[in-house]
Amino acid sequence: MSSLLTKQQLENQLHYFRHILSSFDYSSIQNVRFFNLESFFSYMDTVENNPFAKQYDELQEILDTLQSYLPFVSSKRAKDFLNALSTSSDDQEVAKIKCDYTKKLRQDFINLARTITTDEEWQRIITICEEIRLRKEEMLLALH
Repeated sequence: MSSLLTKQQLENQLHYFRHILSSFDYSSIQNVRFFNLESFFSYMDTVENNPFAKQYDELQEILDTLQSYLPFVSSKRAKDFLNALSTSSDDQEVAKIKCDYTKKLRQDFINLARTITTDEEWQRIITICEEIRLRKEEMLLALH
């Protein structure tokens, strides 16, 4: 298990995530519009030397750090994840389900973060992530 972030480290990472997400500069690709985040990620995965590569890599690094503190954005997604896990038959299938839902969870979180317009909404996200962090801390302390 990776080391647990402190409350301040978590907040710093979330603020940095928000900064990078809001700093994407689309001006270098004239006349191109993405229908949704999935089409943007598809572009990122298939177009070499794209103008977003550095920012995208930074975003993925931050999400690697934040991954275990990210909430499910919708209860339907959480339910689907739990249902998929409950019907899995072996460790390999569980690993695949986790990989698939990690990608979905990240995309959902990015979509949510992009739609937040007020500091109060952003603070609510920080609070939810902090609640997850606290539960992890409690579980870690209970093991010792």
